[in-house]
Amino acid sequence: MRQTGKQTGIIELLEWAYRQELPKAERAVASGTQTASAASSWGMVYDFGILGTVIDAPLNAHGVVPIWMDAGDVHPDALIIGRAVDGLAGLSVEIAPDWSPFADWADADGLVAEAVRRRRWRLVKLAGREIRTMVIARAVLGRAPDWRGAEPGRTMVTRGGKPAWFMKQMRIDHSSGMEFECEVDGYNPRSRRPRPGAYRKYLLCDDVEGLAEERFRRSVWALAVRHVAASVAGHLASHELSAEVPTVAPWEADAVAGGATSVKFTLGLKS
Repeated sequence: MRQTGKQTGIIELLEWAYRQELPKAERAVASGTQTASAASSWGMVYDFGILGTVIDAPLNAHGVVPIWMDAGDVHPDALIIGRAVDGLAGLSVEIAPDWSPFADWADADGLVAEAVRRRRWRLVKLAGREIRTMVIARAVLGRAPDWRGAEPGRTMVTRGGKPAWFMKQMRIDHSSGMEFECEVDGYNPRSRRPRPGAYRKYLLCDDVEGLAEERFRRSVWALAVRHVAASVAGHLASHELSAEVPTVAPWEADAVAGGATSVKFTLGLKS
């Protein structure tokens, strides 16, 4: 019978399931015994760079270290949650063309957007099994992916310690006869002046590609947790699930629970 009264958020339920209940599953009968999925499960955690350390311990099929003492059977609600998390392995991530992890930054010159475009090729490779591992690891560790960071300043591109000038110029590819545009030196050494149409260029003072990936993973983690919440809602026997879910993009001033986001899940086949 379902208990009524205090509602519990999905994050709290995930932590309860993966810290207290699912470690009861597949208890090893002797030291050194390991389930078939143990090595690959921790390998995913290591490769994903979540824990930052190596834990030499066997895992059960739920991706957690089993306890060695008999603590009773796994709670049925925890098994339901575990199956929902396992289902994340069948999902893939689609990035909308207008997606930006830095909607809270001005980026008037577009340098941040350019850095994000350079990182996209890596972000689209995020596989469903990594999404599953991320949710499990965060439930065990008890913290969400970090996403905080300030917009970096800009520094002018220089040559020989002096501001550099650039300009666009049309040239012809002699092998094809096609005309193309290229960027050339915009400074005239004879007149010691910039050529007509010359401009200066700027670079970001700090790299933002790493933070872009952190914010991307933060959004995917939130979407995954929401997906699990929707999957288990109405199916738990002893817990009343609350409507509280993590915000997909907490850095956006107008972000609200359930609001639209440019990072979305699409169902895909398991590889």
